[in-house]
Amino acid sequence: MLSTLRFVLFTVISLLVVFTAVYLTILNTYKPVVKTYINGKFVGYFSDEQQFDEIYNDLVTEKQSIDENVKVYLESEPTFEKSYIRDSLLRQQNVYTNLRAEMQTEFTVYEVVLDGEQQMTFTAENQANDYVNKLRSEVSDINASVNVEKVSDLDNLTSTDRADDILADIVARNKPVDIPEETSQQAPQSSYVPAYGMGTVVPTLNGNLAWPTVSRTVNCDYWGYWGHNGVDLQASIGTPVYAFTDGTVVFSGWDSSGYGNCVKINHGNGMQTIYAHNSQLHVAVGETVVAGQLIASSGNTGNTTGPHVHFEVKVNGVSINPWNVLNQI
Repeated sequence: MLSTLRFVLFTVISLLVVFTAVYLTILNTYKPVVKTYINGKFVGYFSDEQQFDEIYNDLVTEKQSIDENVKVYLESEPTFEKSYIRDSLLRQQNVYTNLRAEMQTEFTVYEVVLDGEQQMTFTAENQANDYVNKLRSEVSDINASVNVEKVSDLDNLTSTDRADDILADIVARNKPVDIPEETSQQAPQSSYVPAYGMGTVVPTLNGNLAWPTVSRTVNCDYWGYWGHNGVDLQASIGTPVYAFTDGTVVFSGWDSSGYGNCVKINHGNGMQTIYAHNSQLHVAVGETVVAGQLIASSGNTGNTTGPHVHFEVKVNGVSINPWNVLNQI
């Protein structure tokens, strides 16, 4: 009987030792945590809810260091479940990255809109207003305004240097330009019939100026999209292209920048006209031309979406609004 009691007691003690060892092993290997979800999506294990709040506040501060007025929020409140995980897994996870991915941001930006097209974007309203006021003081007829927008990132902000360049470019494009005085020794020929293309329609001339082609229908106006420096006139392939006024051909050939078959004519006093996307060229470099002379046939070469005549005007190397000279015809 005594031996039986000794055996039972030994067995109980042994089991207690084993269970104690297992329990201590579990406590040293697994940690109590809260399993955290946002909008039903698992984002990580936190030691407790307080740690979640601390990390969330760190990430809010990180966003506010970019823009103190940013709105930071979660789409839904986090939910927590008690759990146990290996200590190694708790150390390996990156809860900062997981939580950052679930945080929503809303920045307020101010867009400078010119003639219906967004040109510059700032985080400061006074900066946007300053540029609008500068443009209005330099270009009287420009339609400039500031739009307030909410965005999730600040990838498209305009630097000060870039904004200054845009402003200078717009001012240069809209500056009134006087037509250079006549330098050619040839008298104006209002009834001029070109040597090429006999029987073609010659545009009506006003003094010593000629419309660039037969059609006056505009497919795409000046600055119809960002970087469009000319006026696109409707013309099927083969339509005559005429010299706007007297001058000397300085380029006649393929222009790889997107103009395709292109003619460039210098008219003196820094003025140059460009005729692009032609199917055929009828003048050579060094040739003297007069207003209304056939210089090319329209086409669809270079970067185009269809046949037309691209007419562009430069003064001292800067593209200007072609209507500054076309409106004088």
